[in-house]
Amino acid sequence: MNEFNNEQRVQETQEEQSSFNFQTIYTAFVLNWKWFVLSVFICIGIGFLYLRYTTPTYNTSAKLLIKDGSDDKRNTGGALQALESMSNLGIISSNYGVENEQEILSSTTVAEQAIRDLKLYVNYYLKGSIKKKLVYKDQPINVDMDFAHLENLNAPLELKITREGNTYKIKGEYFIAEDEVSITGPYELEKTITGLPAVVRTQVGTLTLTKNGKYTLEDGETLYANLLSPQKTVHSYIERLSVEQTSKTSSVFSLQFQDQNIARSIDYLKQLVVCYNRQANEDKNEVAIRTEEFINDRLAKIDAELSSTDGELESYKKSNRLMELQLDAMTTSTNTSTYEQKLNEANTQISLIGSLINFANRPGNKHQVLPSNIGLQDEASTSLINEYNKIALERNRLLRTASESSPVVIELTSQLDDMQTSIQQALQQARKGLIIQRDAIKEQLGMYSDEVTKAPEQERILTQIGRQQEVRSGLYLMLLQKREENSISLAATADKGKLIEKPQFDKKISPKGSIILLMSLVFGIAIPSGVLYLINFFRYRIEGHDDVANLTKLPIIADIVVASDTAKTRADIVVHENQNNQMEEIFRSMRTNIQFMLKPGQNVILFTSSTSGEGKTFTAANLAVSFALLGKKVILIGLDIRKPRLAELFKINNYVTGITNLLTMDDPQWNDIKGQILPSEINNNLDLLMAGPVPPNPAELVSRPALEQVLNQIKQHYDYVLVDTAPVGLVTDTLQIAKHVDISIYMCRADYTPKASFNLINNLAEEKKLPNMCVAINGIDLSEKKYGYYYGYGKYGKYGRYGHYGKGSSYGTYGSYGDYSKSHYGNENDNSVKR
Repeated sequence: MNEFNNEQRVQETQEEQSSFNFQTIYTAFVLNWKWFVLSVFICIGIGFLYLRYTTPTYNTSAKLLIKDGSDDKRNTGGALQALESMSNLGIISSNYGVENEQEILSSTTVAEQAIRDLKLYVNYYLKGSIKKKLVYKDQPINVDMDFAHLENLNAPLELKITREGNTYKIKGEYFIAEDEVSITGPYELEKTITGLPAVVRTQVGTLTLTKNGKYTLEDGETLYANLLSPQKTVHSYIERLSVEQTSKTSSVFSLQFQDQNIARSIDYLKQLVVCYNRQANEDKNEVAIRTEEFINDRLAKIDAELSSTDGELESYKKSNRLMELQLDAMTTSTNTSTYEQKLNEANTQISLIGSLINFANRPGNKHQVLPSNIGLQDEASTSLINEYNKIALERNRLLRTASESSPVVIELTSQLDDMQTSIQQALQQARKGLIIQRDAIKEQLGMYSDEVTKAPEQERILTQIGRQQEVRSGLYLMLLQKREENSISLAATADKGKLIEKPQFDKKISPKGSIILLMSLVFGIAIPSGVLYLINFFRYRIEGHDDVANLTKLPIIADIVVASDTAKTRADIVVHENQNNQMEEIFRSMRTNIQFMLKPGQNVILFTSSTSGEGKTFTAANLAVSFALLGKKVILIGLDIRKPRLAELFKINNYVTGITNLLTMDDPQWNDIKGQILPSEINNNLDLLMAGPVPPNPAELVSRPALEQVLNQIKQHYDYVLVDTAPVGLVTDTLQIAKHVDISIYMCRADYTPKASFNLINNLAEEKKLPNMCVAINGIDLSEKKYGYYYGYGKYGKYGRYGHYGKGSSYGTYGSYGDYSKSHYGNENDNSVKR
């Protein structure tokens, strides 16, 4: 029955532990609500201050359409369309597309140009009530630096411009960056100017100050200006720019930019698109510009050749005095003219191919675009030249943001080298074919020329001169026409990117008021919670019932609170007859729990602890009085014979009478025992069997058979036998005595007993060295509800309603169990906690 009750108590203890977390959290909040309220108030106040004085960051968005270049394909004919078809079939690989345009939009080249155009390398601030206020476009004074020095301004230059009447006082600080690592300074700048515009010279460059339209700097007002080179400024702008493709199947990009000024972010996105289109147009016009240079070069040479031919014809006619030419027969003349025309066309193509070969072989034109659409009739060569120009143009564009060692650039260079060889072979093959064709035409022309036997030599020579003149004139006219077509194409270049949604304010990025206030609330709750958790984590002594319940599965039979000195009477007894206060109820509850644990016929109760000062004697004495109030015969035996305390506690000046006298006997009888028993003078039903003289061999004495004989006889004459023993954590006496008892009450004390002591308690329970073990907690101070502990007894409410008991007197010196003198280890009967 008793073992079943212990198992039931252990199960109830585990059920209580399962709800520990919720109860502990609730009580922690309730008992420390002032700290939680104060922490929440402070954190939310800090959150409001942060929202009030933090400069907000805004997001600006725009949408940019990248054109697919279909117009350019129509202008350059079907060659590019054929190349695109080959690319789609996988014959020619293409590594460029919308991903490249995305990288270009995010590149430092485009961003740096936008920063230069808008002069965003200068930031202006006006003095505010709490902090500086960023201004854009409406600053009263513009500050700039000459371009040459601005490029080398690798350290910030800070200016403070204050108006004092009609003068402006300028103070500044700057550094001189000799290279990327070493920086010297700071250097102070202080100058007063009488009017604007003004020039201020520094060691890092010349500053120019001008007025900004209608805005003026008031008297006493201060303007702050910070300058930094565009190369150093560009990184902060790139980090705040996001370029994302809206869909994998479209060439529309979403541009997102975060900034503290909405107007500045809108202007930056607009200018970024302008700079992107400017760069794209420069790339697209490169072919047309190089074609124009080639045509102008050829026109100059052909013009010189025409002048030479005209002079030769004029000189020949003058020397031979020729006025007009006679034609041969109609058939011969017609055939001759026909083949002469074919011969002219062949010579024109041969000359054109030769010029292209010479142009391609120039060292400076390697990997550069070749002239196209200049009248070359060989379709294979024209197609290869157009393909070559497309790849060369893409390579030049990639070199703006990548090096020649980039894998993409190396691949394009390899393609250009292969195609250049193919173009050379195609032109050479075309030239050979034209030469063969020209030789055949010459042969036919010679046949018809031979038929003109009667033509004078002068006619032949004039014909040859006229032929050269006709070829050069035709080539000259053709090049003039191509130059005009190229100029029209150059003037009609359209922007590659188009804003389909103009930049506009999207949303506020930070600070977000709801999130900040929510975080403030969380921190307000978390900080005191963390503090309480840390305090609870690092304390090494038990604080109350919950600590003990977590450290052991033994039943806890009582939570004994601190008793005030006014509640104590003789022998520190706090249990009195016909009273119903807190202490009486506590010991009544303890008495009832013990009665449930005792089996029929069992009545010996042992009190022990880990160390001295945990309230064994105090608890045993008051529990004995509680049993005596039931009308039962009770005896309290002082078996702590190393440091006896009962005589001192009950104020009995008798250190001679006691149980040690009985233990030295071989066969103690009841008369011998009765002679050592003294009345308690507290209650007529309570007697005392004190320790008596301190023996030199206490461990051996309690191991003698006389102890069992004495206890057996006492059990026959008393209803309850309470045994006060030595601390089991210090000496082994108690383990010898435990063989003869029925129940063991292990005392621990709040704010005194180390948690490590429960290793010993649990080991004693597991090894069953103490019979029927249970735990009683002493010294609980209800006046200090620490760490969430709040005690109540049963469903009848908290005992605070019966009155409040303050702290008792403190414990004295605990002493050492190695001293066998009459010294004692302090007021163990006092269960108050020394704080």
